[in-house]
Amino acid sequence: MDSNGQPRPSVTVSFEPRFCANHVVDLTAGCSFGCLYCPFAAVGARLRGVSRPTALDLSRLNELTPPPSVFLSPASDAFAPQAVESTHTLLSYLLSRGTTVGIVTKGIVPERTLALLADYRPQVEGVAVGVTSLDDHRNTVLEPGCPPARPRLDNIDRLADRGLPAALRLDPLFPVLDDRPGALTALVEEAARRGASAVTATYVFAWGRYLRRLRREPLVAESCRLLTERAPMEGGRAFSVPLARKLDTYGFLAEVASGHGLSFNTCGCKDLRVRESGLFSASCRNTWFLEERKEAVIRNAARRGQAPVAPLGLRAAPRS
Repeated sequence: MDSNGQPRPSVTVSFEPRFCANHVVDLTAGCSFGCLYCPFAAVGARLRGVSRPTALDLSRLNELTPPPSVFLSPASDAFAPQAVESTHTLLSYLLSRGTTVGIVTKGIVPERTLALLADYRPQVEGVAVGVTSLDDHRNTVLEPGCPPARPRLDNIDRLADRGLPAALRLDPLFPVLDDRPGALTALVEEAARRGASAVTATYVFAWGRYLRRLRREPLVAESCRLLTERAPMEGGRAFSVPLARKLDTYGFLAEVASGHGLSFNTCGCKDLRVRESGLFSASCRNTWFLEERKEAVIRNAARRGQAPVAPLGLRAAPRS
């Protein structure tokens, strides 16, 4: 039951083609991190009929069919305060049944969950740590419920120490506020020093009420004036910076990342033109991990004299 004595919505596993054809799970409806730029938490809360961030019911966990792979989380954060315990329980259930997991977070990964992930290292596609700026004022305004940037970055050290793939995720980038070359270089250098293997970045996008909300915040007023193109996305269109600015910034980040031995990718779901350009890896998935899995499957099949089966993450989407 929730605080009003009403039954809580249940945790579900769903297939989401907009996340590069992966299964997804939210552990909360809404998100207490309260990021000003995020439309998805509000949409998730509204769809589940709740008015405040609410932990979803995990009491029927044993009835969930473990998917081959899963992403945490599309409309919340797996390590927001209301989600932490449920996230550990869900991961214990899925990992022990062979599911591969990928996680994006602006929270702090607990020690016991890090230990769990390390126990199933071959099934961890990666953990992307969300930090777009080292400016504490910026982060307090735009990400009021999130931990400060440096404790978040400490996740990278702790993941790398356990041999787990960690990435720095700059998402969303606000033009002018976040995309100055010096600031981007400093973040990439920090990620490399801490043991990250990759950097991913995506510019902010917004529409309707969510764009109006951003325009009311003085800190990003100048940035919002630069959201002039209706970018084609999986599932629709939203206002973002011109494509040329994206390609310039992503190209710069890719060059800096490469200079520090890191891979770079961006999310092609958030601008189909970037994906179509072919200039960068443009998948929500850890494509390097998936390629390694594919090669391993082919090698193992060859040893057994069998035809290889499509490995995890490379199967066609299920039929609806």
